[in-house]
Amino acid sequence: MLKQYYYRELLKHVNILENGAILLAENISVDGHGGRRVRVVTHAHSDHLNQLSDSVRESEIILATPVTIEMIELLGYVGKYLRTLFRMKARPLEYNQVFSTGVEKVTLLPADHIVGSAQVLVEYKGYRLGYTGDFKLTGNTAIMKKLDVLVIEATYGNPAHRRPFKDSVPGILYELVNYGLSYYGQVFVYGYHGKVQEAMRILRERGVDEPFVLTEKIYEITKALEKYGFKIDNVFKEGPERRFKKTVVFKHMMSASKRRLDGSALHIVLSGWEFREPFRKIDDYTYLVALSDHSDFDDLVQYVETAKPGLVIVDASRDGDPEGLASSLREKGYCTITLPGDSESQIEEYCL
Repeated sequence: MLKQYYYRELLKHVNILENGAILLAENISVDGHGGRRVRVVTHAHSDHLNQLSDSVRESEIILATPVTIEMIELLGYVGKYLRTLFRMKARPLEYNQVFSTGVEKVTLLPADHIVGSAQVLVEYKGYRLGYTGDFKLTGNTAIMKKLDVLVIEATYGNPAHRRPFKDSVPGILYELVNYGLSYYGQVFVYGYHGKVQEAMRILRERGVDEPFVLTEKIYEITKALEKYGFKIDNVFKEGPERRFKKTVVFKHMMSASKRRLDGSALHIVLSGWEFREPFRKIDDYTYLVALSDHSDFDDLVQYVETAKPGLVIVDASRDGDPEGLASSLREKGYCTITLPGDSESQIEEYCL
């Protein structure tokens, strides 16, 4: 009974709305509009920018890392008519710095999902409330400990979504690109913003020095990231003429369906939804590579086991398998509920 009382007290300070807003303490809404004074954005992907225009109009402060604030504008998530207001309200916060509302202390921590992505720690009335946002568990990822409440993502919350081969994927990407350059002279790589920059970094670190040719938007983002220490040499904006004997061309994932299968190039599609093998052949000229910027199921569980929070809330407002992850964590003895949902009945059933 005492434990259930403790959990109910915690739930007075945390909630998840149907629109994806993570409500923490009194004044903080994360990754969705919650009508709070402060809107926090963990990273510049569309499912974490829900109702940003409403927050720009109504919230006092838009809080994010400097990289994320810049990417929000570059990717067009704020319309021209709200851009000036967004710039007035945007408050860049570096990792591990503290922002105070006077009631809460907010800290952004590395998530290693995409460039600039962050976790959110809120300290409030003696409570420690944490939200992972999307994250990839690496040596760069902070694990929030001594939390009263941990809100965790569940993109790969299904126990079947494991990648035992994940450490081998960067090397496989490098080998495929080298093969394509040797055999065809030109390689096309398709992925989402953030993931294509990660692929560039992997290839440069492993010794691929051929020119990278980027679409206008990918080029714009990649060059903008240089001021934050993300520097990729020998990159060029895509033009009407092929200017180099050998090139690696990076395009947005939406262009993959329009690729030319005429034997003039090798195509590589970067996907986070491959769990059977690290790569596979799609057709004569295309490979899919399982490069993910999310934690798989094992990493999600490992995060919780390392953090040891008092209460776990699995985010059920976004894609994934929140019930699969929650069930597995309950089996391990963690009081775990999913939100949005009936928190009272879940506390009664699962948190004895």
